[in-house]
Amino acid sequence: MDAAGNSSVLGLVELSEEHDVSNVYNATAFNVLRDAFHDRLKLWMRSKDQWRSLNHNQVCVILRDVTSGGELELAAAKLGRVFRDPHIHQGTPMPFSISAGFAEFDNKENDMGLAMRQAGIALNQAKLSSHLYEVYSHQEGLSREEEASLLDRLQDALELGEFHLYYQPKVHAGYQSLIGAEALLRWHTSDRQIITPDQFIDVAERNEIIQPITWWVIKSAVSRLTRWPTELSIAVNVPPSLLLEDDILSVVQDALDIYGVQPHRLNLEVTEKIMVEQQDKMLGQLHRLRDIGVKISIDDFGTGFSSLAYFRDLPVDEIKIDKSFVMRMLNSEKDAAIVRAVINLAHNFSLRVVAEGVENLAISNRLAEMGCDVLQGYVFDRPLPLEEFEREYKLR
Repeated sequence: MDAAGNSSVLGLVELSEEHDVSNVYNATAFNVLRDAFHDRLKLWMRSKDQWRSLNHNQVCVILRDVTSGGELELAAAKLGRVFRDPHIHQGTPMPFSISAGFAEFDNKENDMGLAMRQAGIALNQAKLSSHLYEVYSHQEGLSREEEASLLDRLQDALELGEFHLYYQPKVHAGYQSLIGAEALLRWHTSDRQIITPDQFIDVAERNEIIQPITWWVIKSAVSRLTRWPTELSIAVNVPPSLLLEDDILSVVQDALDIYGVQPHRLNLEVTEKIMVEQQDKMLGQLHRLRDIGVKISIDDFGTGFSSLAYFRDLPVDEIKIDKSFVMRMLNSEKDAAIVRAVINLAHNFSLRVVAEGVENLAISNRLAEMGCDVLQGYVFDRPLPLEEFEREYKLR
């Protein structure tokens, strides 16, 4: 944070709605807790700070003249203490469950919108990590102004149709036949550059722009399936934060209904960290998506797994072994053992296994011998533009 005397922090503080409000009694109880939430916020804030209620369970605060990370930590610690004890209503303790997200704010009116968006991203990160609070951080190497400029360019790219989907084939390990593809995002800029997601996706995921980009990817992939043989599927990556949003259910269902695509042809890939962050809600969302009929795949498997209990309970259809293990498996017995163990474990749970990062025929053959189901990697093809992919695999 800047040391300038006029810098402040904008925060979003949210009271969790984990309580069942499906009946009048519990709805009334939540209203009581919400009023107590507002009262304790007033105790937390100083006279020079400001606050405004955004909806029934979320408040925007401006903490004036907070000039260092240490000062913000002290404020957050006080926030935790203020809400540590439950509210007592008619002799019944009612515990608070709160989360907060903070972003630096320079007190300029035209900067408030950006700070609100950034605080919202930090709030979502706090809920994902089950931390009391998170502070928005800019992409490493980018200043605040550079990141804001990149966000504006991403918004323009979305509106101008500069995003394209490339497709990397997924092939049957035994028959080497095409069974589908993974859709991968590329940004074709106005000056004819082709930018891969690693150069912008971190910024997008920390800001609201990730939602419309992801919805566009899902709709575009489902639309493409109408032109391909019915035995082919398309995999799409979904950021973990969007699994917390109920909108994903309606976006997926609407796309499938509009284009008349069978749900099992759409494969949503999510990273392993969904298993350790907001576990119950994430699992609930995955169950609801599978109830629609889409397939769920765990991407980068093996890089963040924490417990076999999570694996037992996961409502998924497929796991993708992380390429770091696949690419080293011929030269490292430990990596080969990990790949073999993952394949066997997944098959014991009736899950399909995809190996990504298959760079040569020797790895491909070894994986087939191990019983891997699907292969993906440069030995078959790099991600290809749509027209080239369809021409190469005779889909046009």
